Amino acid sequence: MPEIKAENVSYSYRDTHILDGVSFSLSGAMFVSVLGANGSGKSTLMKILDALLPLSDGDIFIDGLSIKDEKNIPEIRKRIGFVFQDPDSQFVSPVLEEDIAFGPENHGFGDDEIERRVSESLSVVSLSSYRRRIPQLLSGGEKERAALAGILAIDSDIVILDEPFSMLDENGRAEMLRLTRKAFSDKLILYVTHRAEEAADSDRVIVLDSGKIIAEGEPADVLYSDAVENTSIRLPLSVRIAKKLGLDKRPLSDDELLEALCI
Repeated sequence: MPEIKAENVSYSYRDTHILDGVSFSLSGAMFVSVLGANGSGKSTLMKILDALLPLSDGDIFIDGLSIKDEKNIPEIRKRIGFVFQDPDSQFVSPVLEEDIAFGPENHGFGDDEIERRVSESLSVVSLSSYRRRIPQLLSGGEKERAALAGILAIDSDIVILDEPFSMLDENGRAEMLRLTRKAFSDKLILYVTHRAEEAADSDRVIVLDSGKIIAEGEPADVLYSDAVENTSIRLPLSVRIAKKLGLDKRPLSDDELLEALCI
């Protein structure tokens, strides 16, 4: 069972506090949205989880392994798949199929297993016919699909998605979110976003503001909390209307709002 435990995590850069006493615990397969405005510390926290940035204070345990112990870092990185906001930063090969194979090769899989993983991953993201393409020449949406395929191929139990669909319009983002939830349904997913409407469909939401966790829990509890309302996060229209009307129910989507208004 994948598990992440953060204990009083802090991070500073040039005397500026980016994270301040962040603590949370997650275990099992679930979709967790890490919600916050730009500059709230979301991306910094994700990079620390993958040991890409050093801790200033506190500790993080990935499946019980402390990130402060340097000998654990290679194993921790094997257990985490990370999709960055800029997919170009992840490509390491001039051919897409070779790029997807890079992760499984580093994990020591044999040739037949690598080929199987590459083929299956490209099929899931509908890029099978692109396997001989140059990754850098793909469209923005295709690059983001390719980045997902690379993480699918290594089959990590923990997946971090740091605003991975920023190049897409609303319909494209919704489609990729559906694909992601289906493809990684048995994983612990941390999905970084500044869009509250995306967080509404999560199993759990963690809200960061000025480097601190100000709310955590189920989507309705978090998005209807005073703590989140007092930030610059734009709440979903359904939440804003329900709060304005003083509804007893807590709709998180337009359909749920209509249902609440019709009863």
